[in-house]
Amino acid sequence: GVGILLDGRSVTMRDFEAHPRSVPIPREFRFEPPWNRMGERIVYRDDFAGTPGELSTHKPDGSDVPWEKTVGRGSIDVVEPSGARVNASAEEPFDDRAFYTLPWDDPSFADLEVTVTAPGTGRGQGHRCRVGLVFWQDRKNCLSVSTWLDDNYDGASMSVFTKRWGFEEIYDAVWTNVADKISWSGKFTLRIAFDGDHFNIFIDGEPIMQRALGDIYPDDPPLRIERIGIAVNWEWGTDTGSQIHRFVARR
Repeated sequence: GVGILLDGRSVTMRDFEAHPRSVPIPREFRFEPPWNRMGERIVYRDDFAGTPGELSTHKPDGSDVPWEKTVGRGSIDVVEPSGARVNASAEEPFDDRAFYTLPWDDPSFADLEVTVTAPGTGRGQGHRCRVGLVFWQDRKNCLSVSTWLDDNYDGASMSVFTKRWGFEEIYDAVWTNVADKISWSGKFTLRIAFDGDHFNIFIDGEPIMQRALGDIYPDDPPLRIERIGIAVNWEWGTDTGSQIHRFVARR
C-alpha cells in the first residue's frame, strides 16, 4: 500500500496523489509487433565461379537448374576468376532492364541476398548502379527492388517497384534514402525477406525499409512467388557495369 507518515506535529495536507510505476496499455492500442521473418535454409547459393559467359548459361553452386533471362535485352556475364558483371559501361549503359531468375517452390515466402560493387570510383564519372532483386509471379505480376546511385543526386536510395495485373506505375514506387551506405566502388549486401505482401529490406545487415504491398494497393491479393532472382532495373537511367559477387536464396 501507499500512504502518509505523520510525526505528531500540526500539518495541513492537500492534493495527495499516488501513481503506479507501470500502466497497462489499453486494448485499443495493443498493436501487433512488426512483421519479421527471415529464411533459415539456403536453397540457392552462387559465387559465379566457373566458365565465363552469359549468366543464362551458368548454374548456381550445386544446382542443376541454370539461370533464366526472364525479362530484358542486356546481359549479365560471369567473369574470371569469379563473380559476375553487368555488361555495360559509362559510355554504353545497360540496355533497358533485365531480370535473371530461378524457379522457386514456396510461393508464400523467399529471403534473397545479393552482394554488389557499384561501378566507378566517384561522382562525376557518369557511372550508375541499378542492381537489385526480383520476386516474380508471372509476366503481369512481380516485385523488384533496386539500388539508385547516380551523379545527379547527393546520396543513394533503394527503390521498390510493383507490377500488378500487367501495369507498372513508376510513380507508385516506394523508396528510401540510404545516404552513403552505397557509393561508387563500394561493396554492399542487399537482403530482402518477402511473404507476398510484407517485405523487410536490409543493407549490410541494417534494416532500411519495412512495408507491405497492401500499403500501396490495399485491394490486391498477395503476390505468388514462382521465381526469384537478380534485377538490373531502369530508373531514370540504367546501370553502367556493377559487379555482382554473390547471390543467396533462403526459405
